[in-house]
Amino acid sequence: MIFPSRTRNALRAALAEHFELVLTTCGVLIAIAVTFAQLSQGVQGLALTYLIWLQGFILWAVHRYSLLGRKRLIRKLRLMLQDKVNNQLTVLVGVAELSGREHAVNDERDLQVAVTAAKTVSRELDGLSMESLRRWERQYSKFLPLALR
Repeated sequence: MIFPSRTRNALRAALAEHFELVLTTCGVLIAIAVTFAQLSQGVQGLALTYLIWLQGFILWAVHRYSLLGRKRLIRKLRLMLQDKVNNQLTVLVGVAELSGREHAVNDERDLQVAVTAAKTVSRELDGLSMESLRRWERQYSKFLPLALR
């Protein structure tokens, strides 16, 4: 039976959203089936070995899926932050340049400081990653709310 593209995409989205639950449920159902199956000792030992291997694979797959999901989320957040902050930095630099044309030499230094700050913020956004998040958490952990620790 071939599903239409829309139905297939909806099914994939549902499976992806509940990936951990589907895999864990499969593992539990297989464990229950092996437990209640009337197998000989040798076959039951082999089935239990397979079941332990399967449970390990499920744990690895769920962990890997979660890791990839977090990385994807960080990429999306980075892009969103870059867009929003770069828009504001562009406005800041534009205003600084306009005021730099109208004022004295001290304002030229202020303009350079503003441009340097804008570039620094942009570089920081480019460097966002799980590793940079962990470094930041270690550095500022005592200042984070308990729910984020």
